Amino acid sequence: LRPYGLVIVPSGWEGDEQALVLRAVRRMAQALGGAEGMRRALGAVRLEKREHGGGGLYAFWPRPPWMRIVIGRPTLHQQPEWLGEVAMVHELAHAWDARTAGILFRMLGRPGRVVREMMQFVGEEPGPTWYGSGLLGLRRTFRAASEEWAETVAAYLYPEYVAHLSSRPEEQGWPLRVGLSQHVRPGLGPRHQAYVEARFREIRERAGHLTLPPAPSPLLAVGQERGGGVMGVGGGGEAAAPNPLSPVSGEKRGKGA
Repeated sequence: LRPYGLVIVPSGWEGDEQALVLRAVRRMAQALGGAEGMRRALGAVRLEKREHGGGGLYAFWPRPPWMRIVIGRPTLHQQPEWLGEVAMVHELAHAWDARTAGILFRMLGRPGRVVREMMQFVGEEPGPTWYGSGLLGLRRTFRAASEEWAETVAAYLYPEYVAHLSSRPEEQGWPLRVGLSQHVRPGLGPRHQAYVEARFREIRERAGHLTLPPAPSPLLAVGQERGGGVMGVGGGGEAAAPNPLSPVSGEKRGKGA
């Protein structure tokens, strides 16, 4: 895992848990253009396992490599087992955003540039999942926006995650509960799809990988009606999304992603 920028604490891991983490890291790295793209997006991150609890990112950790992810055994061992990979990618997405935040923002738990620009770009389009759109519909708090970004990355890299959630009542019903009857969820709306694709493409280009690798989820034409396939769960007829690299979401910059 070191070539990808992850410094793993060796104690406490069992069986094929590290192999599960490696599968998640490789899927994300492939979309970022390889190990170099992964390091550009995340820098270096300490990773450790704990016996209980879920996953979490410490955006500021007071010793090298200055950022820490912890992930609990119950989170790694889910059914189907690839949900553990989804949880890992979710936490890595948090680390990606934290890398674009100043040190004070990280210490205060505030989102970085990636999340702030996503909030501007997607407008009122809900996130891809119930959890990724704010608990009970309370959207656009700092915490809800950060979770929305992490779930957007997870849904983009794991379209099977969206298919799995589609059978769960809480995912099917929350848009109606919060007055979003025109939106079909779970799934990436066109603005979220365009934004997350642009962020991955930005890292690939900086890493020198100008040719797009096979996408982990269908590349939807902006404004095209969505239907069919695993990702065809977002409603057609939604407004076309503008360019996520336009001034409303920030132009390409030197450092960060």
